[in-house]
Amino acid sequence: MSTSLAAAVDDLYCEVVMDPDRWGDEAYGEWMANLTIDRTSIDRREARSLRRAVRMATKLQRFWSSPESERYRGEESWEARVDLAVGIPAWRPALELAEQELKKSSSPEDFAEVRRRFRIVNGTPWMEGVEYDDWIARYSDDPIG
Repeated sequence: MSTSLAAAVDDLYCEVVMDPDRWGDEAYGEWMANLTIDRTSIDRREARSLRRAVRMATKLQRFWSSPESERYRGEESWEARVDLAVGIPAWRPALELAEQELKKSSSPEDFAEVRRRFRIVNGTPWMEGVEYDDWIARYSDDPIG
């Protein structure tokens, strides 16, 4: 999923929380424009999730560039920085994008990615104990189940 939109959101969050002063309206616009260059199309649902991700990135940027974040600046993990600033809502757009990717391609990697992201957002497993081949046979009409 390294070329997926969900991974692009992860990259955005990482860059924003590690270097918040570099980000503003223009940088977010460039980020969105670069996504459209690398893809043939972005559908309406993907665009909505990407806009939500940018709104979350804006919140992350505000938090990490503010004086109140000073006591957390020693945190080196970008994921922990996202959790400190916004928490679980920040991860929802990437989960939505991973689910949309799974509906389109239904690969074992996409299945594993949705499984991982679902647990982060919802705190419970998704399709635990179900292997990819069983899942695809059982849920081919509705991949997200």
